[in-house]
Amino acid sequence: MSVSHDEDHFDFNKLERELKAAVTADEKYTRENDAKIRAVHQKVASYDEFREIVMASHLKPLEKGDKIEGKFVQPWNMHADKKKHPQHSKDSETKEGPTKVPQNSQEFVREWRRLALDKKYHFLTEIGPQKLENIFKPEISFGLLGDFLVVLLEGSQEELHIVLNILEAFSRTNRFSLSFQFMSSKEKEACEKLFQKLEGLNECSDRITSLRSVYCLKK
Repeated sequence: MSVSHDEDHFDFNKLERELKAAVTADEKYTRENDAKIRAVHQKVASYDEFREIVMASHLKPLEKGDKIEGKFVQPWNMHADKKKHPQHSKDSETKEGPTKVPQNSQEFVREWRRLALDKKYHFLTEIGPQKLENIFKPEISFGLLGDFLVVLLEGSQEELHIVLNILEAFSRTNRFSLSFQFMSSKEKEACEKLFQKLEGLNECSDRITSLRSVYCLKK
């Protein structure tokens, strides 16, 4: 039996890499989802605690015989350490380097965490509603929803239309209600203030009213 030309050139290594990547992504999703369910059943006191449980879901406890490699330095007094190296802290905030448009939530988080607060608003608006919806379609994880609302509050009156579009995009992501449920009281307060700003868009009053109910806000 002859072997076709396509079969001769089939890239099994590439197939294996893609399979491993898919398995890794599936394991990560299952692991984080189990951590979320576990945190809900434990009735954690705050969203910060909930987020820490989820983000640490990949960690495993040390077993007898395990060794910690490398030198471990514990900054026992972090505030004192910052005073000793104020210039380093300042440089890390200002020398951020150029940002790039992320293709998924992991890439987004890496960019988001390296940005100063005043740069985050422009990062969101430059990506735009449609791209943000695609990135976070599975869910807005890592406790980011509250961060987004606080940042969007910094927008000007002239940019309220794009803020409204972004809020609508977030509301269409999966598990949105769960993300909103675990926001802190400060973040929910920022959400209310943000919708108060949106009231200036008289021509969008129906959209805003509908979106208020999605964000669990009373008129």
